[in-house]
Formats: sequence, structure tokens, C-alpha cells
Amino acid sequence: MEGSATAGAPRSRWLAVITANPRGAVYGTIVATAVIAAAAGHQSPGLILAATVATLVVFWLAHVYADFLDHGLRQARFHLKVLPAIMARELSMLAAPALSVVFLLLGALGLFEERLAVRLALWNGVVQLVGWGTEVGRRRGQAWPAALLTGLVNGAFGVVIIILEVLLH
Repeated sequence: MEGSATAGAPRSRWLAVITANPRGAVYGTIVATAVIAAAAGHQSPGLILAATVATLVVFWLAHVYADFLDHGLRQARFHLKVLPAIMARELSMLAAPALSVVFLLLGALGLFEERLAVRLALWNGVVQLVGWGTEVGRRRGQAWPAALLTGLVNGAFGVVIIILEVLLH
């Protein structure tokens, strides 16, 4: 997650949002992949897109609210001034699955065949989960083989979701 062209500097603002909260990136990717899998075979890419985005926004707001409540408990009172920082920190939940959302959008616009758009969105989630897990392993100081194993374990969540999608549909 901390990819860089120069030592430690994220390549883009999007990547900076994700590197700031890898937990949110993993969670957002799993949520998006699960929603896509649940709706696959029953809905068009446009409806899957709408359900995915709506679910991600609801989960993002729930995380913001829960963090805000937690802050209020730790500080014995609520400070609204912390809300923008909490909202920004949790943005990785929305940013991480953006490419899956783009695949669905391309399917909804008819630029990709519907089934292809859904499959690309699902497998993109798996690839991203492997990437986020590998990067977390590297940031924890793991050697490449151990970091890749961490990534593969992380990616297994996405594979299980796709297996469930196949079994259900």
C-alpha cells in the first residue's frame, strides 16, 4: 500500500488514501466483492453498481459514526471537530474498491458485456485483497515470501466469496 516512485511517497492521492488505512481498504474491498457476488446473476451491472455504491456508503458512514462514538467515549464528550478527520481516515473503504465499481459502470454503459463486467469486478476484488495483504506484510517487515503468504490469505476471503456466489447461483 505504500507504493512509491520516490522513497515512501505515495504515487497518487487515491493510493495515499488507501495507505493511510489499509484496514478500511481490505474491509471496503470485501464488502464490495460480497455485494457484487450476492447480486450477480439476479441483477444488471447498473443495479449491482447502485447496490454496491449504496452499501459502501452506508458501511462507510457506519464506520465513521462508530469511530466518532468511540472517540466520545475515550474523551468523555463529543468533539465535532474530529469528525472530518475520521471521515477522511475511513475514505479507504470507498477508494479501494473503485476499480470494481468502474468495471460495473462499464458494463452498465454497455461498453463491456454484462457477465464480463461482473466477473472483472469480482476478480479485481480478489487481486486487490492479495495486494493489500502483501503490502501490509511488507510494512510489517515480513520478507517477500511471508508477505505474499499474508496476501494470499487475505485474497482467500475474496475467493471464498466467489465460490459462494457460484454455489448460490
